[in-house]
Amino acid sequence: MSEHSIVFIGLDTHKELIEIAYIEARRGTKLIHFGRISSSKHNV
Repeated sequence: MSEHSIVFIGLDTHKELIEIAYIEARRGTKLIHFGRISSSKHNV
């Protein structure tokens, strides 16, 4: 029998950057700030 878990992911979007965070749906867990990435377009 496998164990399932729920993870909530948050994206805070702005013109210049995106903040990323997540948290598991269990009591006592803490929010994890995953990082910040640029939201600007890159020419390839």
